[in-house]
Amino acid sequence: MATKRVKKTDVVSPSSAELRKAVEAIAIQPKSGKITLLTRKLFNVLLAVAQQADESGDTYRALLSDIVANSAFDSNDTALVKEHLRRMVSVQVEWSQGTSSQKPGRKWGISTLIADAEILEDPTTRRVWVEFSFAPKIKKKLLDPVQYARLSLQFQSQLRSSAGLALYEICVRYLTNPSHLTMRETWEWWRPILSGTPDTEAGDEAKREYKYFKRDYLRPAIAEVNAVTNIFVELIEHREGRRVAEIQFRVTERKQPMLALDEHPNVFDSTLVDRMVKIGIPLKEAQSLYADSEENRIRAALQLTEQRMRSTSLPPVRSAAALFKDALKKGYAPPVEDGGAGTPATARAVAGSAVAGSAAADDPKARLMDEYAAYRRKEARALYDEQGELEREIARTSFENDELPGLGSHLRDDWRRRGLDSKLADTAFFDWLARKTWGEPTDGDLLAFTLSQSRAA
Repeated sequence: MATKRVKKTDVVSPSSAELRKAVEAIAIQPKSGKITLLTRKLFNVLLAVAQQADESGDTYRALLSDIVANSAFDSNDTALVKEHLRRMVSVQVEWSQGTSSQKPGRKWGISTLIADAEILEDPTTRRVWVEFSFAPKIKKKLLDPVQYARLSLQFQSQLRSSAGLALYEICVRYLTNPSHLTMRETWEWWRPILSGTPDTEAGDEAKREYKYFKRDYLRPAIAEVNAVTNIFVELIEHREGRRVAEIQFRVTERKQPMLALDEHPNVFDSTLVDRMVKIGIPLKEAQSLYADSEENRIRAALQLTEQRMRSTSLPPVRSAAALFKDALKKGYAPPVEDGGAGTPATARAVAGSAVAGSAAADDPKARLMDEYAAYRRKEARALYDEQGELEREIARTSFENDELPGLGSHLRDDWRRRGLDSKLADTAFFDWLARKTWGEPTDGDLLAFTLSQSRAA
């Protein structure tokens, strides 16, 4: 049997690379196993390696250090790469042209992301290489696509959620479309694509309610894409009566991203694994949790657990590991304020400064901001009322720790005496909860709110 020729091409720097990603590989639906942020990033990096190779062959090769975005790596990072390669070989995905419509001539297929992978150390140079290949049926489509979207690996490196990266990939494809509109599909169709989780593994609540999908995936993903990429995305909801039945997105070009880009982003944050180990999670399980979860959700669950462990006003934590895993699974931990580029906090700070800077000098806009704030407090109250008592207690505790110390003494006293029975404290709390959940309103949010009010009138 002939030996496969190995291509020697190294991966290019993520800060300058552009990927031609086949449309069939963009809106992929996982059918078994999860597609996390790092799975998407690594798959795109491997595609970039293979597309730049200039030799024929079935197997492709890149330095492990390049695979992890030219950053230093340790044994933990190597283990994480291995874990993701395992998942890329085992996760089954459906390939299509980005629509659920069954039109004549369209093709459908199912396969794993990559066919196989191997990590090898050169005994002479001690350099570590990753070798990989793609399934023969999809290889040509991936490496020499006829229809594709041009993706910037620089922007990819800044995105911190799988939903954000998936939304960016889909919307970039429609940037040059005359209508600037993506496909229009049911929200249930979008859910596994943006969440990276098969419907068979999603909780009943997540599958049943659009509002949870919008809260947990749509709003954060849109804020993230708008904050750190060169495109601006707006959500369009199509209703049947009062129910949101279908959604799509409007995509326009921004000349430059709102946030300065990090020239040397890290693909892996192995400190999160270390923090999980410190609260009592075994190393192998911590690595598996990291590989199977979004970084932003891990950070939020860790921060909640660590704050709860430090609390002197609440009973001691019986099991920090159990608390962390419960918060991670159910997603009730508030977002981390300083979680890095693309987190709701960063997007909020950028958008907030842009909006607030003109509000003081523009009375109509200031009035609009007040009306929108009242609307969001109502939405935040409805969300709070739907939560369980544990989640409500966590929200109140986070408000006391993060927000209350910076407020006036009168309001602090009112909160301690009367809690949410105080109108002043009530307003401050739900303003804070709205910001924590959805970020500071963008100009797009305000425009959508204005149009909805006009239609209602």
